[in-house]
Amino acid sequence: MNAELLNLIIAVLVTLIYLVLSMKTVSSYLERISKPMSSALGILNCCIILGFGITLHNFSEIASGAFHMYFLQGKLMSGLFYWVVFALIAYLFSYLVFRLSFFLVDQSTAENEKAELVKNNYQLAILHGIIFIIICFVVSVPLSDVANTFVSYPKYPD
Repeated sequence: MNAELLNLIIAVLVTLIYLVLSMKTVSSYLERISKPMSSALGILNCCIILGFGITLHNFSEIASGAFHMYFLQGKLMSGLFYWVVFALIAYLFSYLVFRLSFFLVDQSTAENEKAELVKNNYQLAILHGIIFIIICFVVSVPLSDVANTFVSYPKYPD
């Protein structure tokens, strides 16, 4: 099997597992606020999953590159290891930002956020979702760059 096809298969599997885990984690948290979820919580849920996906996208770029490099060196398990580790870092970062975004929105608005989300305050749900997505867009790129420094790429002569 060639490197590109195997990388694609691993990317699909990691993404599916990542998304299922993300949806279960976020839904579980939001259902503690209101079960069944209000429409505003449903909107927030979708935004949060989008943010998780954005973060995974940024990390998948470096995971894919690392996998390809290690595969070509005959180190399949090292390449797979980096896929899993980078997906785990993306997940943990997204979860921490998810919790941080609740704190930020709660501190920056006068309303009781959880009560307002239960009452279908769409404006607050969208605001919260946008804050989460912006943080994921902006911070996940430099974070993935830092994570990429842990990959031992071959040195080329100057």
